[in-house]
Amino acid sequence: MPFNTTAKNVMLDALDESVTQFTHVGIHTLTDPGTGTNANSGEATGGSPAYARLAATWGAAASEQKTNTSTFIFDVPAGTYGFFTFWNAATGNTSNYRGHIPFGGASALKGIATVDATLTNDQFLAPGHGMADTDRVMVFNNFGGSLATGLTEGTIYFVVSSATNTFKVSLTSGGAAVDITALGNGTVYWQRVVPEVFAAQGQITVAASALILDLTGF
Repeated sequence: MPFNTTAKNVMLDALDESVTQFTHVGIHTLTDPGTGTNANSGEATGGSPAYARLAATWGAAASEQKTNTSTFIFDVPAGTYGFFTFWNAATGNTSNYRGHIPFGGASALKGIATVDATLTNDQFLAPGHGMADTDRVMVFNNFGGSLATGLTEGTIYFVVSSATNTFKVSLTSGGAAVDITALGNGTVYWQRVVPEVFAAQGQITVAASALILDLTGF
């Protein structure tokens, strides 16, 4: 069901640290944190200085978006990272996980795509999507019902056979497109993931207003 801007802003403000929901932000490896009560394993750990979740403060929602007012500087050990995770506690993973955002780089490419009804094409119709071959992307079931058969929510795919308004996905870089055998509900929500790779101890820095909780387009 559609909601107007006022309603979306109220929803976002209900996640504020002032109501003890998104009180802390964490970092996850390139393993889908999931949407369950508890996060899937894969939160960063260890290092020197040691990794830790950071307390968050958020500005008031406006124009269907909400952004951080605090700057985050995460210490992380060597590894590959792909997600910001949201928590209502500084530690632990028992009923205090709230969700995640894939790393998006300077341009958080995302949108809704239509599954090509000619199933043998194995492609998505997404006008002006902006992605290129070898980009990483996740797909989600956005309107209820079932995801197109052949796709798995939470899997990080590689973009292949990309064109201005279409793309396909593969389990390997440059590999064969995933075989889509049924439409499901006919659409997917997609979001590019831009992994951060650290060969040694390093830091992930997020400036104020750079982490965006976004309900536009919903």
